[in-house]
Amino acid sequence: MLWQTYPKHLDEWTLDTAYQSLQGDPPDKIPFMVWLLENPASPLAMPGNIDLVGHDCIHLLLKQGFAAANEAYVVGFTMGNDDRTTWFHLLIFRIAALFIYPPKYRLTRDELAIFDQGVALGRQTKVKNLNQGVLVKWRDAPLRSVREQIGLPI
Repeated sequence: MLWQTYPKHLDEWTLDTAYQSLQGDPPDKIPFMVWLLENPASPLAMPGNIDLVGHDCIHLLLKQGFAAANEAYVVGFTMGNDDRTTWFHLLIFRIAALFIYPPKYRLTRDELAIFDQGVALGRQTKVKNLNQGVLVKWRDAPLRSVREQIGLPI
């Protein structure tokens, strides 16, 4: 799940500086079905929905790369961290990720197990609803410090 060679020096970078170093997908590359369930601007967005900046910041906080398994973990974390998420939301997401998402974005059963690990971690953190803009207050703090304040055991 973790980057094979996560650069240790990133732990001392601020959240904003580390984010500026990322090269994630631009918004126009996100497929409609993914946007529909995961983007805050969507009328059908699931709990845990988050904008791309926040999503990429969660990648950094969790030390996750951008492979399918990493994406599964990050989405699981944001859904588990949102106190509105119910078992029914998780079921809907699992069905969509297995059968409805475009092939490049579909998750395998193994990746859904990683998604479940992300959900469990999201539920354990002491700060909830990170998907709702809470990360802004930590943009100038070192990643290591943000992880500690949120309660991430990483």
